[in-house]
Amino acid sequence: MHTVTTEHSHEGPSGIGTPASSASVALDLGGGRGALIIYTSERYRGREIEISRIGTDGHRVHTGVHDRATHAGAVLTAIFGSLPAADYLVWQGAETEGPVVTVPDGAIAELRLN
Repeated sequence: MHTVTTEHSHEGPSGIGTPASSASVALDLGGGRGALIIYTSERYRGREIEISRIGTDGHRVHTGVHDRATHAGAVLTAIFGSLPAADYLVWQGAETEGPVVTVPDGAIAELRLN
């Protein structure tokens, strides 16, 4: 098992709130775990994205959507840094089911939401 750490800037939506000037996200990969990075459109800015593991009780976990600094500029992302390898339903709203994504063991799944 290994951990990947990513540096990024952390800004609140339209200057709202008191965002940290920088932060990092640790990705815990291997040993039955993987990560999920969701790239979002502007409509998700400042919101949280929820996912639930397929074949379980439907318990949802969530993470915030934030600007992340890259060499190509800021990108809106939601990062789930450590998940059991499995299939997950991405919720596009409280009652709106979105796509299903497979989080692989020891790797990173990526998904775009518009």
